[in-house]
Amino acid sequence: MKRVLPAAGLQGPQHYWSVMVALSAKGGFTISDVHGRTNGCSLSTVKDYVRRCASLGHVEPVEERRSIKNRPVMVYRVVDGRVAAPIIRRESFADQRGRQSQQLWTAMRGLKLFTAREVAIAASTPEVPVSEKAARAFIGFLTKGGYLAETTQRTRPGQQARWKLLPAFNTGPLAPASTERGTVLFDRNLQKAVNLNAPEASGRAA
Repeated sequence: MKRVLPAAGLQGPQHYWSVMVALSAKGGFTISDVHGRTNGCSLSTVKDYVRRCASLGHVEPVEERRSIKNRPVMVYRVVDGRVAAPIIRRESFADQRGRQSQQLWTAMRGLKLFTAREVAIAASTPEVPVSEKAARAFIGFLTKGGYLAETTQRTRPGQQARWKLLPAFNTGPLAPASTERGTVLFDRNLQKAVNLNAPEASGRAA
């Protein structure tokens, strides 16, 4: 069977957004779904656009699928298809660490369960790679604030812990921020702070 290629020029934010809106009406889309309906752009470009839309609340993760390699793949949907295609400028984003945290948070919201390694892979982009070490640090930060729960019983050294974002703490698209030298978790969606040194703020490190 002859393969039908997308027409030339099917790229750029306006096209990505129109594809995302159309697929959202059918239940959602993966980054690969959008990329497969473009021509002349890289997968990383589409991935970066979807992640940036998610970080600003235009797109939200809805479920997790497993790829043929048994890796987590997120399904997204557009929150409001009536909104014009977001044109996102790179300079409007935070520093490297802040962008890593935002990408990790977006990935966690889409994954039912995850290890530090899995969420680092899901969160990484070519422009902002996320290491497993960075994922572990962010997991520890959120766990101490009560946002994550460990779902595994580790019985041997080196066993990967598996985590989940607690539904009550899936508060919105913006990642919690670390302030006051890491002693306070600030939820930017609720505009509330959690003192991580308080007795009730406890959790197990990743």
